Amino acid sequence: MLEEKFNIDGLKRNEAVNFIAEVFYEELKFILGQDLDDILKVKHYGMNSRVSSKDVLDVTTQYQAIVDKHKEFLVLHLSRSSIYHHLPEILFHPLVVSSPSMSNREIVEAIKENKRREDRNLQFFLPFDTEIFKERAKIVNRHLNYLTDDNAKKSLLYIAENIVDAKLDITKDKLILLFFNLCEVERLKENFQEIERLIKEVLGLDIKMKYKTKVFEEVPFKRLGEGRLGIDFGLCGKTESELDNIEVTINLEKTIEYQEILKNNDNIKAVLNFLIIAGRDIIISYNFKKTPYFILGNGILGYDTYVKKGN
Repeated sequence: MLEEKFNIDGLKRNEAVNFIAEVFYEELKFILGQDLDDILKVKHYGMNSRVSSKDVLDVTTQYQAIVDKHKEFLVLHLSRSSIYHHLPEILFHPLVVSSPSMSNREIVEAIKENKRREDRNLQFFLPFDTEIFKERAKIVNRHLNYLTDDNAKKSLLYIAENIVDAKLDITKDKLILLFFNLCEVERLKENFQEIERLIKEVLGLDIKMKYKTKVFEEVPFKRLGEGRLGIDFGLCGKTESELDNIEVTINLEKTIEYQEILKNNDNIKAVLNFLIIAGRDIIISYNFKKTPYFILGNGILGYDTYVKKGN
């Protein structure tokens, strides 16, 4: 019996009974450790000032004949209006239950019959009310468990993909983590220590960042006599920019495949584009434990193979 198996009296005394019904129902499933959808019934009693302060009025069990056997249901009694309560009363009840010619006994019986009709109507709409409640519970559950509920996670991932809108070769969980960090982008902007932490968490790369002076080898100015003063006339030769470049050094324990290098470079640049001033160039280099030798033809020049000028 559900009464003994689930300790219904104990559930009624649980603090969760003071929550809204959908939260209580999810807590109920967690406490009992099983899905209750196939044995749930939701019975509404209508809204009034007496009960409106508490959503869950009671939790009971009920037996019902199913074909050639009985099935026990868990019934949630709620202080809510059923579909029945939202429909015009004239659909189910006469405007007046008595007439001048009726005796007191007949009036009492008419009132009782009107109440029985209400109970039958509530019973008729009970399956519909239950299904609506289950759907509402799923929606509430997605709000409460958007990082663990599969349906909620799909919606969150869809939002993250469209807002981030960057070509990143990372897992879905890492994309969601990046999305949450980008919600605080003002805190991360040009903050190298926090950016290094973020890259470590999202891309799994140990990096160090620093500014590097940006120098124009060919300045966008014309020579003397070829330009107009104040418009395109200036100096010739190397010129330092007001904005420094960003040099990113990726620390590795061992060498990796070339395709992995390209993926890392693209991922880092995609993330940094959210976090640094747009005018800065991103220069990526690698640092790893070098060996005093290499096999000719197996290395990548500038990555794990360097040419050193001899004496």
